[in-house]
Amino acid sequence: MGIGTYGTINTTEVQPAKWRARTRYRYADGKARQVERFGTTRTKAEAALRQALLTIEASRGGELKPTTTLRVLGQMFLAHKRDLQRSEGTLETYGYAVTAHITPRIGDLSVAEAKPDRLQKFLNTVHKESGHGAAKNCRSTLSGMMALAVGNGATLRNPVRDIERISKPKGRKGASAISPGDLPELMAKLRSSPTLIEQDTVELLDFMVASGWRIGEACALDVSSVDFLGRTAEVEATSVRVNGVGLVRQPVAKTAASHRVTPLPGPTVDLLRRRHERLKEHTTLLFPTVLMHLRDPSNTQRELRDIRESLGYPKLMTHTFRKSAATILDRAGMSAAEIAAYLGHANPSMTQDVYMNTLKGDTRAGAIMQEQLKGVI
Repeated sequence: MGIGTYGTINTTEVQPAKWRARTRYRYADGKARQVERFGTTRTKAEAALRQALLTIEASRGGELKPTTTLRVLGQMFLAHKRDLQRSEGTLETYGYAVTAHITPRIGDLSVAEAKPDRLQKFLNTVHKESGHGAAKNCRSTLSGMMALAVGNGATLRNPVRDIERISKPKGRKGASAISPGDLPELMAKLRSSPTLIEQDTVELLDFMVASGWRIGEACALDVSSVDFLGRTAEVEATSVRVNGVGLVRQPVAKTAASHRVTPLPGPTVDLLRRRHERLKEHTTLLFPTVLMHLRDPSNTQRELRDIRESLGYPKLMTHTFRKSAATILDRAGMSAAEIAAYLGHANPSMTQDVYMNTLKGDTRAGAIMQEQLKGVI
């Protein structure tokens, strides 16, 4: 028998209503050992044995090999990410792709059988039935799984590299930046919004446009992360909702590149100082809810969606402020690498392609946010 294969399954009724299914399985160490399972009928005993054979190497701590199924590989991948202490949000995202899509549809494929054409058909189906986001998540998760297989010698090449990237549907775009010239008008409308005033959201948006932080990062900002004398704030946590747990302040940034120290304009530092003085008896958070709890990014996003039509900005999102900050820095003459560092991007090319609204012509190199936002914040 080849490694990871088994012989003929023999079934015997050992006593009334108790059947035994038995075979020999050849393990990664080359040795063939007897494996057996029981059931109330012949069919159930055999089914129990076949199911056990799918994961028997993993249960013995066996090495990853070409015959390892994607069902087992998926669990090994998640365990690997837990060992690396990835964030709960990241683990939940990967876990959903594994349990909701990969395992039910292609979990019985072995690593050796996970060819590009099979994976492409799988992703096409997910894209058609569950949408762009689900397909993109599955592709990323599969890539990580197969990279683990490559690293352990179970396959020579990651097949995900040879399949098409998941493209967004035509006509659908993410947030767009607000022109610096339009920012004063927009911020004035936001500051006069009864909904945002009632929920104490206005100054959060002021901070976001000046810092370029993600909404989850801003919601999790604690006074311990602010250096008032140095005029900086450190991204060291994010507000996320974890399935089965609820809203948590995750004490790690979204990615390694996201953990950064951001230089802030003087007026923005003054804003944070005023908020701390007002809130310090209740919380160390700088942008909590009106009840002094951790703010949910989704709730803030919904607040904007509810009023954006009336403001005359039907596509306004919280991410708009992050893109607007990138545009301001770009127009001031800062490089893609400098803006990437400010925004917390690992790859400056992503900043160039997605966030920067590059204009041709002379620019003022070295301009800072305080100069560019004079009269806005």
